[in-house]
Amino acid sequence: MRRSLLRLSALVFTLVILAVTLRHLLAAVAPSAMVAYMTLETGLPVVIVQDLSLGLKKRLDFDFLSEPSFAPDGARLALTLYLRFGSDIITYDLTSGDVTRLTDSLAIAEAPAWSPDGNWIAYASNREDDNNIYIVRPDGSAGRRVTAHEAGDREPAWSPDSRTIAFTSNRGAGWNLHSITLASGEVRQLTTHRSPDSSPDWSPDGRRIVFASRRDGASSIYLYSLETGQVEPLVVDSRYDSLPQWTPDGRAVTFARSVDGRSRIMRVELASGEISRLDLGEVDADAFVWRRG
Repeated sequence: MRRSLLRLSALVFTLVILAVTLRHLLAAVAPSAMVAYMTLETGLPVVIVQDLSLGLKKRLDFDFLSEPSFAPDGARLALTLYLRFGSDIITYDLTSGDVTRLTDSLAIAEAPAWSPDGNWIAYASNREDDNNIYIVRPDGSAGRRVTAHEAGDREPAWSPDSRTIAFTSNRGAGWNLHSITLASGEVRQLTTHRSPDSSPDWSPDGRRIVFASRRDGASSIYLYSLETGQVEPLVVDSRYDSLPQWTPDGRAVTFARSVDGRSRIMRVELASGEISRLDLGEVDADAFVWRRG
């Protein structure tokens, strides 16, 4: 009997070691297989966190959440919490379920973006009348406004070195991509087109920004080169494509595609242009993001 128990213990130990080894191998193949997204499974916006390599899911335990953004260590999310009047930015601890509210005003605060160095969360808000970009520490301290313009500044996205924020603004003719360097406060206009550009996301190598635009009619996906200033189409389709996100390895871009009134998450390979659907097991998925830490 004792020998059988010893054999069983050895087998369990071996299986644990194999599981840990497999998890590390999967992490090597896909630097981050952890994703978060919004779905309307109950008719209300809820956020789900999923490990694509293991198929594990966690549904956040309250509704009216959207726009998730991972902390670099993957332990927390920054989110938009919808309220009766306006919305606030919160952080949610994925282990404990603890919530920290970062904003608290009768205004709109939205589109949180966690900086790659983990030190700041950027967001857009109309708390001082005009819509501008703000940053705040993850504990809610040291909040400040980083843009101050009578036009609308929205959808902040961090550069990989956490020194610059790309955002959309209608400072000129139409909605275009802009950037602000935090140390100097210098603002640059990146794109110049009459049709609206939206949802910028910085590539992991810092050389390009992917974004959505209606410059070819329907909403499609484009790449902006920070070295040349050139814009090139990545996915142009008659269907509505939006909210592009780089994969952690920089080899592909995921985006939301409207199909028969529902949102599907698609993936396009940069090298081949091949497009496939990312099967999340949901009938509707939107506001999809990767953990890149």
